[in-house]
Amino acid sequence: MNDLNSTQQAVIMSFFAPFIDAIVDRVSEKVLEITRIKEPKFYSRKETADLLHVTLPTLSRLTKDGLIESKRVGNRVLYEANSIDEAVKKQVVFKYRRG
Repeated sequence: MNDLNSTQQAVIMSFFAPFIDAIVDRVSEKVLEITRIKEPKFYSRKETADLLHVTLPTLSRLTKDGLIESKRVGNRVLYEANSIDEAVKKQVVFKYRRG
């Protein structure tokens, strides 16, 4: 009786093995796709200022002060999303205060 059950299990496993392999391959592809390092996202000066709720002159001051890192691509100044996130994490008050 035990031999019959093990034989049946072997037949069932050999039948389902290709399906299981296909499912494992699809899942592993999805996991690798999600965990793969993605291209950094860059924002223009205007987009960055809008994200931070500051004016363009304030954004220029923040860049000069080194609070936000920028990259120059030709004539354009671009800000990486990670750089913006780091500036926000520092919780620095960006707006100019009088007095």
